[in-house]
Amino acid sequence: MVGALVAGALDAPFWDAWKADESFLLHRCSTCGRHDWPASCCVKHGAGPMVWVPTSGAGVIDTFTIFFHAYMKELASEVPYTVAVVRLDEGPYFHTRIVGVEPQAVKSGMRVRVRKGQGDPFPLFAPE
Repeated sequence: MVGALVAGALDAPFWDAWKADESFLLHRCSTCGRHDWPASCCVKHGAGPMVWVPTSGAGVIDTFTIFFHAYMKELASEVPYTVAVVRLDEGPYFHTRIVGVEPQAVKSGMRVRVRKGQGDPFPLFAPE
């Protein structure tokens, strides 16, 4: 397990769904359809119409960095590893680790999809 999972009350439905069945939820305004991550209010309609909805769990790598030093002892055996900002197909950005591909093969614009890692409570992304 990497790090401690700290879930706030607003984001609890996301983490509960992820732990229970690997559903990747986003907060969506039921009035205009805009998706947000983490939980937030719609910039046009406020908090009232916001609901958690299942999503594709897919997107593209916007930017990334390769770590050659483990800044967390739990990642020492994974060096080098890639951390990326993924623009989800539904619009929001999600910060994550990229797995299932050599770090040197990761490219901006690469299509990725969410997956669960063994012993890792956080959503990870791998090439489609």
